[in-house]
Amino acid sequence: MRAAVETSQSKRLPLLSSMILFVMDFIACLLSFLPEVIQMHLSTFMIGGLFGLMLFPIMLMHGLLCACDALFPTVFPQFVYIYGGLAVLYIVTVLMMDKSAVIPPKLGVVRHHKETATWIEKRSASFWNTHFDYFPMKLTVDKETKLDKNQQYLFAVHPHGIHCVPLDMVMFPNSPFDQKFQIVREGKITGLVASIMFRIPVVRELFLNMGYVDASRKVAHKVLSNGRNITVCTGGEEESMRTVVGKDCVVLKKRKGFVRLAISHGAALVPVFGIGNNDLFQTYSFLIDFRMWLQKKTGIALPIFHGRFGTPLPYRREINVVIGDPIHIDPKHIPDQKGDKPSDDIVNLYHAKYIEALKTLHKKHGKGRPLVIY
Repeated sequence: MRAAVETSQSKRLPLLSSMILFVMDFIACLLSFLPEVIQMHLSTFMIGGLFGLMLFPIMLMHGLLCACDALFPTVFPQFVYIYGGLAVLYIVTVLMMDKSAVIPPKLGVVRHHKETATWIEKRSASFWNTHFDYFPMKLTVDKETKLDKNQQYLFAVHPHGIHCVPLDMVMFPNSPFDQKFQIVREGKITGLVASIMFRIPVVRELFLNMGYVDASRKVAHKVLSNGRNITVCTGGEEESMRTVVGKDCVVLKKRKGFVRLAISHGAALVPVFGIGNNDLFQTYSFLIDFRMWLQKKTGIALPIFHGRFGTPLPYRREINVVIGDPIHIDPKHIPDQKGDKPSDDIVNLYHAKYIEALKTLHKKHGKGRPLVIY
């Protein structure tokens, strides 16, 4: 089947969201002309400081408005009023009204097709892809691992770490994973991310542009019903809080929703482990009990961490993203009506299989690192 072409996710985003993406693409395009060693440091710094990304387009807009106010003081309105108007417009048209995060794309929709992507989008993509060389990040595929193009998969990525960087391997166009399996470039995969990400300006637009949607159960079912594959970091905020350098901590014992989702649609479960992802930032256990309590009660994770030089720039430590052998669902265990809820006994059966497969994968590739499953 020939992939449908969608030149940009911004085609179905509100005007302000499209403008934000254009500004971010334009900034990344300019940065792509810097020496590659500087590019990979900058791209990794911006990804490491994910929630600070909103500052870049805001600073650019601030500078332009200040310049206009200085050059045309009697003609151009004061920028404070423009800020206020844009903020209200963004809250109403984007945060309150836009439903892009709960409308997954159809099978075969490609975000940035090589033949239709603009020159700025291509330069922007080349800039972001340099972060794979920073750590460096490599791909390891077990000899037994084969992905059938006619089979749906749910890629469960571990561990979350401070940032789930291994997700980039599965979601970025032209990543080593995409070059091997061609799932991203053919428009066959969608990422799930916490709802809160779609409430943060700029971060929201970037996640949508990378092909992510809301991680709610209803949306996840829509993704699989559309025939696409799913990737998700199953440990979420709690796993982020448990990040410790030199140790792989995975929150999995009570996380069965992704298994139930896969069984209900007959999607094979694929364990993905980013060996070394927990070593990218130095973390601290100060007030950890209180912070864990707060996370469980409110869903707000407050990890205490820093990277190189006390900044959000991660330490340069190798990440080995290992793709495990798919765990296929026995046809007799798939509900007659796809999407229906399987029995708890079947869910528990495949959940236990998944944990054992993850342990085996980690033991084979973890180089003696301790694995703790909560």
